[in-house]
Amino acid sequence: MVLKSALLGAAALSMSVAATQATEFKMQTFLGANASTTKAFEAMAAQLKEDTGGEVSITVLPGKAVVGAGETIDAIQNGLLDGQYTAPSYFAGKDAALGVLGDTLAAYPDSVTRDRWFTEGGGLELARALYGKYDLYLVCPVHWPSEQIPSTVEIKSVEGLEGLKMRAPGGLASDLLSRAGASLVTMGVGESVTAMETGVLDATDLANVALNVALGMHNQAKYSVFARHSMAVTEMSVSMDKWNSLSSENQGKFEDACNAMSAALVKTLTAEDAAAEAKAKSEMGVTFIAFGDEDAAKFRKMTTEVWNDWGAKSADAQAVVDSHKAFMTSIGLN
Repeated sequence: MVLKSALLGAAALSMSVAATQATEFKMQTFLGANASTTKAFEAMAAQLKEDTGGEVSITVLPGKAVVGAGETIDAIQNGLLDGQYTAPSYFAGKDAALGVLGDTLAAYPDSVTRDRWFTEGGGLELARALYGKYDLYLVCPVHWPSEQIPSTVEIKSVEGLEGLKMRAPGGLASDLLSRAGASLVTMGVGESVTAMETGVLDATDLANVALNVALGMHNQAKYSVFARHSMAVTEMSVSMDKWNSLSSENQGKFEDACNAMSAALVKTLTAEDAAAEAKAKSEMGVTFIAFGDEDAAKFRKMTTEVWNDWGAKSADAQAVVDSHKAFMTSIGLN
């Protein structure tokens, strides 16, 4: 009887340990350790670990900690990473559909409207099917603010881009800027700051106001142009095998945590952009310019031309293009 009780106790303890054993995720972000997005991810990971009683544990690694931004999918497939918080546009060279998914250019008036495509236009299901082809599960799209162009010269319209020497990262945004007549150069972020200071570049395609200011883009560039040239998507995704190893309850908690992080970043990044804009105006003498409705319409038309060319690259890319066009029509943007 004593032996039976002891065996039952050992079995119960073993089951308890197994139940609380953590599923570990090693995940790399696309920005550095001090970026607000990285800190938000760290906070999310801590909250998720608490919410799951320690059953889901995420180690958050800053950008380039293991591999470059364009190599994280391969790293996940090879077991070096278990997931990523990144932008699909980094993989435009790998898959045209990921390029189209990753940047909607001037199609939408703002990223909040664009993100409705995921929740109302079937975008989330389409994106998950695309990621599934790489044995990845897309946990959720994550808010990223509209981007601006730091420039040393005044750009008031689409026509003002003609002949400008610009740094561009490649992909759809570069395609759009090329069609507008800009002369594009591929170079690193640090190099582009120096290049604008020495006159090698007139402008650069980089990121949102707060990040542009933090990186020193406005040391020399006294203009910031909201052209709606780029509206990047960021996301969080993990190995399909790791995802499937989670209980359905913990999968739900993971998705909830991701969506909560995205919602929090709407407030955080919006506030940071507002503060950075105020600082740039008052302390750095930066003038902010926003293209008007006429130029927005021109860029939207050019976006359709870019989409048509990129959609022709693959059936998956065309499916993303068609889905966006249908949703835009449904909300009166076409």
